[in-house]
Amino acid sequence: MGAPRPPLTLPLVAPGVRRIAVPLPIPALKIVNVYLVEGERGWSLVDSGIHTAEAERALRDALATEHLAFGHLRRAFVTHLHPDHLGMAGTLEAAGVEVLMHAPEIRSARYLWSRDYAALDRVFAWFERHGMPPDVDRGMRDAWIAMGDLVDPFTLVPVDDGATVDLGGREARVRWTPGHTDHHAVLVDERDGILFSGDHVLPRITSNVGLYPYTRDDPLGDFLDALRRVRGLAVTRVLPAHGEPFDDLAGRVDEILAHHDARLDAVLAAVGGRERTAYAVARDLFPVLRSAHEERFALAETLAHLRYLERRGRAREIDGAPARWAVIG
Repeated sequence: MGAPRPPLTLPLVAPGVRRIAVPLPIPALKIVNVYLVEGERGWSLVDSGIHTAEAERALRDALATEHLAFGHLRRAFVTHLHPDHLGMAGTLEAAGVEVLMHAPEIRSARYLWSRDYAALDRVFAWFERHGMPPDVDRGMRDAWIAMGDLVDPFTLVPVDDGATVDLGGREARVRWTPGHTDHHAVLVDERDGILFSGDHVLPRITSNVGLYPYTRDDPLGDFLDALRRVRGLAVTRVLPAHGEPFDDLAGRVDEILAHHDARLDAVLAAVGGRERTAYAVARDLFPVLRSAHEERFALAETLAHLRYLERRGRAREIDGAPARWAVIG
């Protein structure tokens, strides 16, 4: 038999799960939580972190405290396609790690991060249609390209909604939770009552839910429905991608639902009795925007709320250059 293994040093946040704080070049977020999962037959990760030199060093150093390297990991599951979650997946694959993601999210990721920028071209025209000034739109485009450069080329192994994922001898079930992205998925460890919630349920902030020309028709409606579905899961520990782990899933879901109810009222008030562009409404709702990324998130989120209201007969889009929105009733 070999020598006894040294004690683990990363913070234990749930039975057999340790959190690794991976830095982000995004001031509003600063870090993403990558979770190291210990099973009877090996180690796995949930999410991978963005691929900057600083992030890779942080992930490698954290694993080294457990006497692990990338090649010691059996598997990784990526909750969704955003760079802070998907970024280093290709590096893990090159080290021999099997990296899984919800099957339709893989297709979306290939489209969004394609170097032909077809998705970006559509978004640029979409934002122009909805009133974003040309200089801001160009800044958004440049920021998108720079962020895409922090995503490794990847292959990924598809998994289906409802499938069971083996995390080194621990089972976790895939649950489709659309809204933040069309095919975002969480993992539920039913035995230990753990929810790896990705960006679907966060403890202090609310996930950005945006309407883009390539998304599902009503992403906010998708998101709210998915929140209601996970509310009743039999979990006692929630491990989010951003912020501290927490225990009261139902209570936090109720807070997020109430937040969006209030936000929908605020959108109606911002439109008022006028015809307004979505960008003008977004600037009322988000008066302080510190980067091109925040400009994009603000406009896309405002559009998601306007679309939600439109689909429920409370607002309408008026075609034009730019398009404008009005309240019904």
